[in-house]
Amino acid sequence: MSNTDSVREARHAALTDETRIRILLTLADQYEEAWSSAWPTFSELRDQVGVEDTSRFSYHLSELQETFIRKVDGQYQPRVAALEIASAIRAGSYDKEADDEEVATDRQETEYDCPYCERNLIAAYRDHRLSIGCPDHGAAVAYPAPPQAAETRTLQEIIDASLRKHACDVRLLRDGICPHCWGEAGLSFPRDSVPEAYLYDDVPYGTASCEACWVSYPIPIAHTVLGHHAVETLYAEQGLGSRDAQIGPHDLAKVSDVCLAEGETPAARVTVRFDDEALAVDLNEGCAVLDSRRL
Repeated sequence: MSNTDSVREARHAALTDETRIRILLTLADQYEEAWSSAWPTFSELRDQVGVEDTSRFSYHLSELQETFIRKVDGQYQPRVAALEIASAIRAGSYDKEADDEEVATDRQETEYDCPYCERNLIAAYRDHRLSIGCPDHGAAVAYPAPPQAAETRTLQEIIDASLRKHACDVRLLRDGICPHCWGEAGLSFPRDSVPEAYLYDDVPYGTASCEACWVSYPIPIAHTVLGHHAVETLYAEQGLGSRDAQIGPHDLAKVSDVCLAEGETPAARVTVRFDDEALAVDLNEGCAVLDSRRL
């Protein structure tokens, strides 16, 4: 373990106490109101959290300061780390697997066919993940989503939300930003192989990865243009959306030709084809869009 990891582990050890978690949630709940009025003072925050012992509350508050809370003019404000933790707690990201069963969905057939056996792909939300795939031939979609994503949504709505979010993720990765930790990240190609569990193994793949966190996964090179305005416009003209670009008969991986030219500019060209329209998107080695044009 590096020194940096040790420091981070020590900081997050401050979150092992229930009172400290209540402090973070209490401050997060006041976020909008506090900016227009005022953040709570020590006494106000202690009353809101419900701790009678002043010295005990002072100890827990001091353990959170600097990393999670800052004191300004006698008032206590949450830092970004505190807000992120509060959001993750409310989203159910830390819920145990047993609790996840409460929002797990039944397996449902989708309208999409497996390209190998022509059976309908099966969708389900379970274990904090949306999955769509063929039981015999692999997964077409495997996207992490916290229980909050499924608490008030149907399975179809979870699919829509997940695929829209993934398109946003790809747009950020194309710009060098990790959608999860804000670290330096990107898209690259080619990739020699993909896991056997992937449904589409006959298309060229790249890699989405972050230098700072866990993000690293194979992505069809055709999908690296997700979210680009020229691609979204082309799909909208066909009466299609972000979901259609990632799964089904109009999946970018199915309707696109990918030409790689290692060491040249452009390094790749993704040509998206419909019956009467075609769009060429030129990419550099980091999948940044160099040019796009109708053919």
